[in-house]
This record gives sequence, structure tokens and C-alpha cells, in this order.
Amino acid sequence: MSANLSPGPSSKEKGDINVFLFSIDLEDVRDFIPDGHQYRAAVPANTLKYLDWLDRVNSKATFFIVGKTARDYPDLIKEIIKRGHETACHTDTHLHLTKQTELQFRKDCESFLNTMHALGATDIKGFRAPTFSMVESSKWAYSVLRDFGFKYSSSVLPSTNPIFGWPEFKGEGYYDGIYELPMNIGSWPFKVPFGGGVYFRFFPNFVVNSLASSTFKRDKAVLSYFHPYDVDVDQERFMHPHLNDSKLLNWLMYVNRDKVFSKAESLMKNQNAKVMRYDEYLASKINTK
Repeated sequence: MSANLSPGPSSKEKGDINVFLFSIDLEDVRDFIPDGHQYRAAVPANTLKYLDWLDRVNSKATFFIVGKTARDYPDLIKEIIKRGHETACHTDTHLHLTKQTELQFRKDCESFLNTMHALGATDIKGFRAPTFSMVESSKWAYSVLRDFGFKYSSSVLPSTNPIFGWPEFKGEGYYDGIYELPMNIGSWPFKVPFGGGVYFRFFPNFVVNSLASSTFKRDKAVLSYFHPYDVDVDQERFMHPHLNDSKLLNWLMYVNRDKVFSKAESLMKNQNAKVMRYDEYLASKINTK
């Protein structure tokens, strides 16, 4: 597998708009924990918080959706589409790529697309692997995505990580016909995906803005990922999945949930950045139509 790296855009002129690829991984955390459905259903209400905030800042974003979540909340998916946001794939059941065979993944993609097409989403271009599980051993998934007509992926965390990471990843570009947009990794000492989830919530504004600024100076977009629970200030306390029962990591899962939108607005204001859909951003860089 080889990467055909596209040249970056020319250096920005002063005053040019930077791109903030704000995205939501639409999944129900209750599906991934023992007896999870004893807790309240919060996905619709929290997703509406994102939708209303995006309306308020006059922006469109990308929702990477789990097929099961779409089947559980079909009206929510229709509302996302109605408001003009991009719908993309986060697999059908949020099963890590490393736990699937190629045949299983083909069936997964087919089930997801059938679900979304039935709900009115007919032009799905993007994919994100659950928990960034696109790694060296699962890169066969690119050819499957190509066969199903996907155009891009944002599935790689190009650094070491307690869960999944691909530190040897070669960088943004084409992989078996799929354009990969890996997560941004902050410079030393914060070699983490600062633009999303717990990292974005935990770091103070000056750190997020500093790391974003260095990214924009390299003519790159800042990528993000958030979940319904990232803005859920009323969520019950339970051990979140994929943390190896770490109490410290689980504590971090609840930090600063009330600050996601204000911090995002700070980044947009201080870095002259605009939220954009992934598909629209890529259409401005490469031919993804």
C-alpha cells in the first residue's frame, strides 16, 4: 500500500480563514458497557445541543454515525440531514476494525449503508474507524471502503496511544484509493489529538489555541471528534469502555463537559477559524465528487 501525498495549499495570506473540522461521532455509550441501558437515553438531547450550537455559529459539520444508533433514533438522523450536515460512517455496530475480518467488515458496511439510505442519506463519502482502530494490521479496510464507494477516511491517530495508535503512519494522502485525513497530533510535549474529546476538554484554552495555531501555520485544518456524552453534564457516573478500568482516565471522561462550545468558539475567534464539513473541505483540496 502506498500513499500518494497531495501537495498542500499555498501559504495563507494574512486574514485568510482557517478550517476547523468539527465532527461528532454519533454513538450511544450505553451500548458498550454492561447493563448500560439502565441509564437514561441521552443521545437525542445531547445531539440537539450540537445541532443548535452549530446553527448559532452558522456552521455545518460532519456526523460520523453508528448504524445501530441510526436505527435506534431515525428521527434524529433525519433532523441532522434536514439541517444540512454531512452524514458519514462510524461502522454499523462500533466494532473495532482489529476485531473484524474483511468479510465481516464488508457486511458491516453494507448494513450501515442500507440503514442510512433508508433514512434519506444517499451520498455518504466519509468513514471513521471506531476508537481510531485503523492501524497497520487493519489497513486492508481501505480497499473495502473503496469498493463501497467511500472517498475519504479520518481513522488514524498517528501517534502512540493507550488504546489505538499508528505512529509510523506516513501522513495525509491516498491509501488504496481512499484519502486519509489523520488526526492532528500536538507538538511536544503534548503529542495527543488536542482537537477532540477529552484532550480538548482537559487542556486550557491557551494550550488548545497554541496547538491549533501551529497547525494552521502549516496550512492544515484542525480535526476534531466529539461524542454525545462530551456535552452531557448530567450523565450518571459509570466506567466508560476501552479504559482498562482506569479510574484516572474515567475521571477525565467527565471533565469540563460544560466548556466544549465556549472553547470551540474561542478557537474560532482567536484563530480566525470556520467550522466546515469534511466533504466540503476535501472538495476544495482534491476531487472527491
